[in-house]
Amino acid sequence: MKKNIVKPLLTLLLRLALAVAVAAIVLAGACLMMEGDMAEVMTAFFLGPIEDEYAIAEILREMVPLIFTGVAVSLMVRCGQFNMFVEGAFFGGAFLAGVLAPMLGENFIITPVIAILAAAVAMGLIGYVPAKMKSSLGVNEFVSSLMLNYIVYWVVMYLIHGVAADPDYPNATMYLEDAMRLPFLNEDIELSSNLLIALVVAVLSGLFLFKTKWGYALRMTGDNPTFAVYSGIKAKSYVTSSQVIGSALAGMGGASFLLGNYYRFQWASLPNYGFDGFVIASIAGNNPYAVPLAALFLGYLRVGALQVSRLGDIPNEVIYVIQAIIIILFGAQFVLSRRKKGGKKHA
Repeated sequence: MKKNIVKPLLTLLLRLALAVAVAAIVLAGACLMMEGDMAEVMTAFFLGPIEDEYAIAEILREMVPLIFTGVAVSLMVRCGQFNMFVEGAFFGGAFLAGVLAPMLGENFIITPVIAILAAAVAMGLIGYVPAKMKSSLGVNEFVSSLMLNYIVYWVVMYLIHGVAADPDYPNATMYLEDAMRLPFLNEDIELSSNLLIALVVAVLSGLFLFKTKWGYALRMTGDNPTFAVYSGIKAKSYVTSSQVIGSALAGMGGASFLLGNYYRFQWASLPNYGFDGFVIASIAGNNPYAVPLAALFLGYLRVGALQVSRLGDIPNEVIYVIQAIIIILFGAQFVLSRRKKGGKKHA
């Protein structure tokens, strides 16, 4: 376990240092182009997120969906699967929690637990569709899962404007009483206990991936599917199970996020947290243990960008430019490492 935690974390720290340098360079360039006060912008970006407890709480809140989706993507990518349904599963899981919690009644233990588990199971079952299409028919999971996101989205939009809508509040589910939601860790700054759930999921996922036979077979299927088959591993079943588990975790994340941070479901569009999961997984090297630190980093960047946008000098969209550059850098590193491994195999 030490090997699976210490070495990846050291590697991650180096990656984060590179990402910080990228962020600083992009911000400096933006300041020069828009004639902003560079010292003021840098101070707001790097120190603003820790200026008070409310800013810190915002970082921690931002971490929750990023941890869930980052872990979900990591498990699938370690099996060689690039399933995009993490986005739809997160969205669908949040919707189901928003619908089920009022039906279950006011019980601060049973209601959120059942709603979260139901969302996980439902999204895992839906995620089974592209997974099975890939394992049995060879259909590219990237395309099928990407389309599935929009199927789930439009079904939810239909329901939220009809049978699942609150009659007194248009385009939203019924109001969630406090006893239907996850409890706060700190009510003054509205920090929900869903952060603890996310951290536990990351640790358990790391244990599953690195300390179980199932996790070993999953990793082997992703690293070398041909060798995995010759070793007696049923690669197709792991291709399917990795995507189902990832979809279930994303659904659990959506439900946990909604029940910890909202009082009703009224999202009008996909929140992009599923797509952010690929950024987190890329930074973390697809290691669940490293995902929380990667989520902390990206959450910090986003809150810093929000602080900068309040100055009026630099638009908030600059953070997406930084994200894109980070993805390119880490994506290129991933491709090069895979080619290096492939070269060694043929040598």
